Amino acid sequence: MKDLMHSGRRAFLCGLGGAVVALPLLEYTHGRAFAGGLAPKRFLTVFEHGGTISNMYRGWPNGDGGWRADGRGEGHGLDHWHPIGTGETLQLGAIHESLAPWTSKLLVLTGIDNVAGVQQSQYADGGHGTANVTSLTAADIVDAGDDAMSLGPSIDHVLAERLAVLQPTRFSRIHLSVDGHQYGSPYFRAARERVWGEADPRVAFDSIFEGVTSSGGPDPAFLRRQARRRSVLDGVLDGFERFRGRVSAADLRTVDAHLEHLRALERELESLEMPIMCMPPEGTDASGRADVIGPLHVRIIVAALRCGLTNVANLEIADIITPWAGGTDWGYEIGHSLHHYAREIGPEGPSASMHDQWVEEMLANRRWRMSLVRELIEGLDDPAFLEGGATLLDNSLVLATSEFSNGAAHIAYNQPILLAGSAGGVFRTGRHLAFDTAPDPLEYTSRESTHNLFTSILQAFGGTDEHFGSDHAIHQGPLPGLT
Repeated sequence: MKDLMHSGRRAFLCGLGGAVVALPLLEYTHGRAFAGGLAPKRFLTVFEHGGTISNMYRGWPNGDGGWRADGRGEGHGLDHWHPIGTGETLQLGAIHESLAPWTSKLLVLTGIDNVAGVQQSQYADGGHGTANVTSLTAADIVDAGDDAMSLGPSIDHVLAERLAVLQPTRFSRIHLSVDGHQYGSPYFRAARERVWGEADPRVAFDSIFEGVTSSGGPDPAFLRRQARRRSVLDGVLDGFERFRGRVSAADLRTVDAHLEHLRALERELESLEMPIMCMPPEGTDASGRADVIGPLHVRIIVAALRCGLTNVANLEIADIITPWAGGTDWGYEIGHSLHHYAREIGPEGPSASMHDQWVEEMLANRRWRMSLVRELIEGLDDPAFLEGGATLLDNSLVLATSEFSNGAAHIAYNQPILLAGSAGGVFRTGRHLAFDTAPDPLEYTSRESTHNLFTSILQAFGGTDEHFGSDHAIHQGPLPGLT
């Protein structure tokens, strides 16, 4: 003891910190009582890299110059992301048609700009790195180019931290990815701290479902490990308390921060009286193909949510070619090449003869991505897994989006936004909300941005936030008309 006391500040903190770091992963279980009688809320994102099939060009749908409204210029003049019609009644477009059974539980938002991405872009309307790092953060950035970095956290991390306090789970968040070409992960833990997803479903399965069995109860070995880890935690807490009176004020603040973290873990452990009741997915031995990995990731996420193992889950889809989904294989290795071809396939463009082929390939590609959203929604909306009389989907909010509306021109105006679920009845679903305020249909202008969308989401999860992200938003506060 004397040697530790006089071994210096660095050794002291390393000794305590090492004890904390050395603690094995703590297990958590499902089945805790709902706080205040309310079912737990969960937040999910599906992020597809590369944009979608949209007419947006430098802020104007169907654009200027070669991007004419009639589609006769070099641009393709097509838009398959936006709903059919301009009214509030939701009529899904071509990309989303597989989601039709859940129309009443969807919201499609148009006219939401990634203003942080636009105003900090080297192109003044988007850009690979700039749009990517701001699409989920709405933050200030450094290095406005392909190597841009966010100076703020993404919305999923903010909610993961808050929900971990209200609804303790084994993992604060799960992040799985379908790997391939992209311009960097859009997910950030904090300023300059980019977070990457797990691409291997076997690794994800082994990490997430340790101690979970299909027999309806926990593995006996898991229970023994849980008991040992609880005794270790008690010892660490006692050790911290003994050293409280022997350190400087600065070190005491560090120790207190560790203690608060450990006490939170202790409270979570005390709630682990009921066994895990869930069914882990089978068949997670993927071959490495995206068409196999994508659906497996979805099944892992759904199972983890049903088991109460996390409150926040992310599925990230690279800008990949999907020859298994149909369409014509153009021989490209990256999906972004297909976007750029959109510049040439209008009736007066140099590749006009390839218009139908391009549309077939792009629609098949985007519909496959949306099929993963469908599987996620279907799994969450299963009536066999009710919480408080509602499905997991009803109590959750799913955000499906991308960094671009028009990938060919790298446009961050009118960011594609699809919401599923109502966050426990907060959002009024079954609608298309258009925030484009221009009187001329060939023009485009909006006062709403992702800053406002993310503020709305934080408020839907109980936050009192009046603003999220940078100061680039035209106005602060939530989006109008969502609740």
